Amino acid sequence: MFKYRLERVLELREQELEKAKTDFQEAIAIVKKLQQKLAENKVEQSETQNQLSKPDGLTAPILYLNRLNYLKSQKDILEEEIIEAEKALEIVKEKMIEAQQKTEVLKKHKDKQKKLFLFNELKAEEKEFNELALTMRRQNQEKNGELEN
Repeated sequence: MFKYRLERVLELREQELEKAKTDFQEAIAIVKKLQQKLAENKVEQSETQNQLSKPDGLTAPILYLNRLNYLKSQKDILEEEIIEAEKALEIVKEKMIEAQQKTEVLKKHKDKQKKLFLFNELKAEEKEFNELALTMRRQNQEKNGELEN
């Protein structure tokens, strides 16, 4: 029975890889959420700009200007957050790739060790069969030798 001596290390590496994949998915979700907020901000800016250009007589233009300035500052903040989130995403991606590589190295090592184990098992079996065949041959020769005498 094949038993990989680094099985526990392989399990830990696989757990590390799963965590890295989860972290990567979460980082992607954060970037998408921020990009969605930025898109909504741009739409709201456009709508506010349109309202400013079409005065309705009920709302003072200063309110639209204040709202527009607020939205522009929020846009700047969101763009900075997106840049930071993309940097974090890149770091998490690198960690995930590294975890994948470490896991793959151990999996390949395990496969090689298993192939070597099976090869040695087959050689041992072959040796047993050869010894059995040799023993049977000797027994037949001894029987034949007894019959001739």
